[in-house]
Amino acid sequence: MEARTRAIMHTTRRGWRGLATMLAAVAVALAPTAGASAETHKKESDTLVIARGQSIDSLNPYFARNVIDFETLELSYETLVRLSAKDYSYVPGLATKWETSADGRAWTFTIRKNSKWSDGKPVTAHDAAFTYQLLIDNEDIHTRHVDFASKLESVEATDDHTLVITTKEPTPLVPSRYLPIIPKHIWEKVDNPAEHENNDPPLVGSGPYQMVEHVTEQFIRFKANKNYWDGKPEFDELVFRYYSSPDAEVAALESGEVDVVGYGSLTPAQFKSLKGQDGITANAAQNRRFVSLVLNPGARTKDGKRFGDGHPALRDVKVRQALHTAIDKSQLVDRVLDGYGDPGVGPVPKIFETLHWDGGDELITFNLEAANKILDDAGYERGKDGIRTMPNGSKPLKFRLYAHSDNPAYASIAKFLEGWWKDLGIEVQTESIEQGPLNDKNYLGEYDISFSGWGISPDPDFLAMHTCAALPGVTDGTERAHETFYCNPDYDKLQDQQTQETDEAERAKLIKEQQRILYRDSPQIYLYYQNQLEAYNSAKIESMAVQPADGGLITGQSNFLWAYHSARPVGSGADSEGGGSGALIAGIVVALLAAGAVGFYVMRRRTAGERE
Repeated sequence: MEARTRAIMHTTRRGWRGLATMLAAVAVALAPTAGASAETHKKESDTLVIARGQSIDSLNPYFARNVIDFETLELSYETLVRLSAKDYSYVPGLATKWETSADGRAWTFTIRKNSKWSDGKPVTAHDAAFTYQLLIDNEDIHTRHVDFASKLESVEATDDHTLVITTKEPTPLVPSRYLPIIPKHIWEKVDNPAEHENNDPPLVGSGPYQMVEHVTEQFIRFKANKNYWDGKPEFDELVFRYYSSPDAEVAALESGEVDVVGYGSLTPAQFKSLKGQDGITANAAQNRRFVSLVLNPGARTKDGKRFGDGHPALRDVKVRQALHTAIDKSQLVDRVLDGYGDPGVGPVPKIFETLHWDGGDELITFNLEAANKILDDAGYERGKDGIRTMPNGSKPLKFRLYAHSDNPAYASIAKFLEGWWKDLGIEVQTESIEQGPLNDKNYLGEYDISFSGWGISPDPDFLAMHTCAALPGVTDGTERAHETFYCNPDYDKLQDQQTQETDEAERAKLIKEQQRILYRDSPQIYLYYQNQLEAYNSAKIESMAVQPADGGLITGQSNFLWAYHSARPVGSGADSEGGGSGALIAGIVVALLAAGAVGFYVMRRRTAGERE
């Protein structure tokens, strides 16, 4: 259930899109050299090439969900407020400053005067007002972002450079919500913005790069925005080049075909093989990503209509708790990650320590005896074959476990799960499925247990995906605002409270309590927080800004891609401040390296939470 888009579309529209994708693939196969020549027409030294294992799904900023979609949006469009490269604190984006009213309901943003769209038109407060107004006016967009959109009362551009957002009650969500500002003069011509995929290049954007070309499962090409308000990137072009496997990415880095690899694609063995190679710098950094199992607690719509074919035993919290108790997360970190990570607890990873819940006295420890007792007490008796059945004897506990076919770590984890859960009298049938079809199965409720990975933002709006309001209104799998079909009124009450609480300490308590409830009910089991293992071509790249500044990463940055905007070619001779505020941090990192600092880490979803 990884890296999915949640756009609300009709099944017939999905079918046409699939047909279009197939036709495009045929065209590429018949003329393979055309795309390649278009991608490589710039000198290699002028182009920054990043390896990626995804292709664009949807660049609609209201419905994007894939990592590659978010990265494309972050390069192409500005937000009102950025998360700093230093420590994830709020810093100016399109807005140079902002302030709130005495009652905490009105947010006034001053829009900078030196930003232009890539077609030359100025970016104004009217563009921002148009972007936020769609959250109120468009039913599908409102539903997708209901946790935030429902709090908006009005949006107004009082002049070209002043935006006022008024909420129904005080909320801390206004500056933290990731929402790319879109050009009004382009989008106001779209019949229904909720159905506009925005995938056709060139994109009219305001960010450091402009997407000018892409070929599915080949590449996405960007051109540097020479008029970017925060300084033109020093690499004239940037390319996301598609690879079908991590092995292919590593080989491409070693041959000089790509310059950066990472964002969850490197295995520990691959990472170790790259460390120490001439011209390659490897980095292991604490990540904002979790890997989890999503359990099907019973697919249903908002009005309670059941659908899908999930195993009925997983509706029982006792079964989910037993499965959770029979997972040795520390062993997974040691054996699968080779120690590059930490056992998972809740959805907020350890890197965001203020909001991270560590489990306290309720932390579940691996205990097969205790897990068996949970099932015994709940009436799940073993049959003659050793497999447990439902309390009424109607169905054996045989669960389907779906894993992404392109992730070798998931296959390793599945082997451990099969063994542990066999000791519980539960049979696991693991199947590896390509990402797209697997996502469809999950949203149709046609699964028992599935792997899922997310990158979490410092303000975890991911929590809204577990609310009753996020449940779909239809059964065709096209409404994708939820994560697990989970619905708990007590959890929802906490969600409402924390999204209105402006005291940081009190809000942190509420968010931790939400995580405690998710941990107890186990609709999603958080296996581990995986460190970011990444590497780059240091014979070509002199420096890149990291996020955060202390032990940060390149390929998992949040809200704005500081690394790619600030990247400096070797021998460029550029001033360290020439690439905008991000390059300043890169200069600091270079200074640390010159001083012999051992921890020189330079690297980068979705931002609000994004699937990986």
